[in-house]
Amino acid sequence: MNNDQDLPKDILRTVAYFDLFSYPVTPEQIYSYLPRNSVTQDDVRRKADELVREGALIAAGGYYRLPGNAGSAVLERNSGEHRAERMLAVARIVAYLLKRVPFIRAVFITGSLSKSIADTESDIDFMIVTVPGRLWIVRSLLTFLRKVFLLGSRKYFCTNYYVTEAGFPIRRRNLYTAIETVTVKPVWNAAAHERFLQQNEWTREFLPNMRASADPALLIPSRRSILQRAAERLLELLPLDAADKRLMEYHRTHWMNTYRHVDRDRLESMFIITPDISASWPEDRQVPVLIRYHERLTTMGLH
Repeated sequence: MNNDQDLPKDILRTVAYFDLFSYPVTPEQIYSYLPRNSVTQDDVRRKADELVREGALIAAGGYYRLPGNAGSAVLERNSGEHRAERMLAVARIVAYLLKRVPFIRAVFITGSLSKSIADTESDIDFMIVTVPGRLWIVRSLLTFLRKVFLLGSRKYFCTNYYVTEAGFPIRRRNLYTAIETVTVKPVWNAAAHERFLQQNEWTREFLPNMRASADPALLIPSRRSILQRAAERLLELLPLDAADKRLMEYHRTHWMNTYRHVDRDRLESMFIITPDISASWPEDRQVPVLIRYHERLTTMGLH
């Protein structure tokens, strides 16, 4: 394989993906998300600059983007990063509260905020890791608390993804899910996050240069709270195994009835309902993003 010939195409493919989100990228990000590991960051920067001179890319403020993208993309990214800083500070406060909830063992950030970017419509998307056999109890409890104390608002407390550690391996494996997986940010329990990454090493097939790690500035202390320990000891006196199973079936029935007009294939992309995973994406972005991406590559002659 001729690296000199293929590298420009791989750079353009990488920039094109993030261009779908109007997100200009740094040379370091291009390298991290590049679908190859046979080059260096200097190689990427040098070749990206050549593409700028050829008119295939535009460089501004230390970022690269495709020609024709909105001229305000860099400004919007900077604004989005400042907005994300404020939302991540809120996420840490929420995580302090969540670590006191019985049977929760880790709290991660997903979605756009996990990439340190947020627009005015962004929610704080949490991935909640629970004790095995208690996932649906936790989900039901947090849903109740959100409806009571936040009047159902998801702005600062969107919890659409619950797993036990047995549910760590991501089922759908493609570029979109690879990027979403490696950008997950732990807020509580960096050790669990490391196990999450280890169980998803398949992402290296798509992103061989990416080396994901926890952000120490975002992490809260890992020690479990005394309140959580005490509450769990009391609750374990109840028949929780049976309750968790009944709650899983209740949610399954509720969602299937709510979306009974949706075909089976679509439902399978919207929900995962197992003892170790509760995931709900009524507006799943994965398929539309991948379709748009492949259409973009075809237009650019890069497919």
